[in-house]
Amino acid sequence: MVETEKGDDATVAKGDGSTVESRRGRLGHLMHEHPVRVLLAAILVGAVVCAGVVGLFGGFDDAGKVQGDEVGDAEPTAAATPFSKSQAGDCLTWPAADPTQQSLVDCNTEHMFEVAGAVDTAVYPGVQFGEDAPWPGADQFATIRDEYCPTVVNTYLAGMLDPAGRFTVNLMFPAEEQWIDGERSLRCGLQQSGTTGTLQPFTGFVRDLDQAQQWPVGTCIGIDPATRKPTDPVDCSEPHAFQVTGVIDLGVKFGAAGTGQPWPNVDAQNEYLKTTCPGVTDQFLGGSDKLAQSTLNLQWSTLAETSWMAGSRTSVCYIGLPDEAGFATLVGDAKGDLLINGQVPVPPPAEPPGRIIPSPVPLPPGVEPNPIETPAPAGGGGG
Repeated sequence: MVETEKGDDATVAKGDGSTVESRRGRLGHLMHEHPVRVLLAAILVGAVVCAGVVGLFGGFDDAGKVQGDEVGDAEPTAAATPFSKSQAGDCLTWPAADPTQQSLVDCNTEHMFEVAGAVDTAVYPGVQFGEDAPWPGADQFATIRDEYCPTVVNTYLAGMLDPAGRFTVNLMFPAEEQWIDGERSLRCGLQQSGTTGTLQPFTGFVRDLDQAQQWPVGTCIGIDPATRKPTDPVDCSEPHAFQVTGVIDLGVKFGAAGTGQPWPNVDAQNEYLKTTCPGVTDQFLGGSDKLAQSTLNLQWSTLAETSWMAGSRTSVCYIGLPDEAGFATLVGDAKGDLLINGQVPVPPPAEPPGRIIPSPVPLPPGVEPNPIETPAPAGGGGG
């Protein structure tokens, strides 16, 4: 079975949604590392690294369930199944609406789970996995996952798992009905899930993919109305926290995965991204003045050294508005009719030529503001 788990609260920038800042002024304050390692770590660390590479984050809340349905319940049998026949390097999938219908598929097609290896149940006492042994239950399977799967997966990936990336280590195990019928197969592997615990299909072998958290340009990420934290991708007509405006390959500037190039620190990444995210965002929105008119903030993600060493190279540019220790609620595509907390955004007044006076953006506890500000153009007004 595949376990899914709801993630921890996100830690994100906060601010007053009524404060309107200039586009360039905001950039000066938002080039600090808080945009993504705080945001994307926040979005994914609790959910995607729930089992973690070290297996320290939580257990199963609904043992063996995927979206409320138990894998294998429809046909409890000890006969060979796609699950029991799977080996390292195999991929399993099932319809989102019916996870009981598992099948082995080519890993270059969409799938839900990539098998990294089996757990040898022979190492356990016969009383635990013997013919008449009772179904171990959630806690025992969680213990097995945390004890064995990180090693199995790290061996399978040759140690190249991004601990802050979009894939998590997990365990597939028999439903209770399958167990009673004699099924004892256990499989460690990799899955992709959002903050709500919903499994998301992916294509390709994890070892060949950029593991950094990323979404297609234009994607809107939902918002929890109670916490104002980001959730999973939604239609932009639904309430959301932010919208992706660009996906940047940091390998173009700092070296592709496998080339042995050293990790560029956060300052170096920010220096590069502050020259790339504004341009791709202007292009996405359809004009250089569109961001200011939206009154949204432009932010981007950065990569930790551990992610870089695992081969991750992707940064995400996104727009949203920090508000009340989370995000303001957006409705609508930022390229069209947009509401912020139910209100039509009011563009800022025109700035005096050659002069930028940025307003500070309130930040969450533990996040320090970046002291760098965008300088006024040459020949601009003095201060």
